[in-house]
Amino acid sequence: MGTTVANVLISYDIDKLHSSVKDALEKLGYLDRFKNPNDPKTYLLPNTTMWHPKKSSNQAMDDLKTVCRNLQVKLEKAVTVNASEFVGL
Repeated sequence: MGTTVANVLISYDIDKLHSSVKDALEKLGYLDRFKNPNDPKTYLLPNTTMWHPKKSSNQAMDDLKTVCRNLQVKLEKAVTVNASEFVGL
């Protein structure tokens, strides 16, 4: 399943406390922005999308579930995927 450790992208929908969930994920090393080599621009991800450089898809989903449970937030839907390259707008 999702056990390969690499860049992982996570996108989710929750019912409340969006900033609190994002802050908790940032404390776990998740990022809401990225930079490409040789490009001075910083790209911001959509509001409820983050990435981590050293997690598996399973670990990312477990982190999100734990954060939501601890904050008593309803996790409505989520997806985690290995992301080997990023393109932004």
